Amino acid sequence: MFSNRILIILGVGSAFIAGYVVSQMYPVFYFDKPSDNAIENICTDAEDIAVEITGAVSNPGVYDLKEGSRTIEAIKVAGDFTSDYDYYWVSKNINLSQILKDEQKIFIPFEALGYSVGQGNCSREIFASLEPSQVGESSGSSSEVAGTTSSVAGKVNVNTATFDELDALPGIGATYTGKIVANRPYSGVEEFKEKSGLTNSVYEKIKDLISF
Repeated sequence: MFSNRILIILGVGSAFIAGYVVSQMYPVFYFDKPSDNAIENICTDAEDIAVEITGAVSNPGVYDLKEGSRTIEAIKVAGDFTSDYDYYWVSKNINLSQILKDEQKIFIPFEALGYSVGQGNCSREIFASLEPSQVGESSGSSSEVAGTTSSVAGKVNVNTATFDELDALPGIGATYTGKIVANRPYSGVEEFKEKSGLTNSVYEKIKDLISF
């Protein structure tokens, strides 16, 4: 009986030793599971894009936005539209929900530039009115022909002059030019002053340089 106990003890001890030796020879590897925070950081680390926005916004410039940002977000970052932006042109040509791309440029035109003129619920393109008038040969008198050109005796005809010709007049600038173009034609001085909104001081500067 005593010898059987010794044999059992020796067998258990041998099994324990053998198991230890095997575990050292063939170790079991356990891989750490990534933390939830690490996965979240990878998913939310969106790249930035650079977008330039100019024109009729409060703070034109280049802004860093998150990838996937939309046009309206860029406009808001730039301080929103100014009061004199061209509402009709923007509503027709700019998609405020468009997703932006890196290095994209957005230009918001001023109403005075005359890209479009609101009439009721629609808008009218006026690019044609900014082009010089084409005058062909006429059988009429020389004075009739001269009246259809953009200048008479070196003067700028406010009814037919281009945007650039009007803008070059002293004291006019883009704002007045846009109003002049938008409200043409004019029959004379009084109608011109009333429709264009020119102040007396500005009109005095150009009265000898213009014709109708």
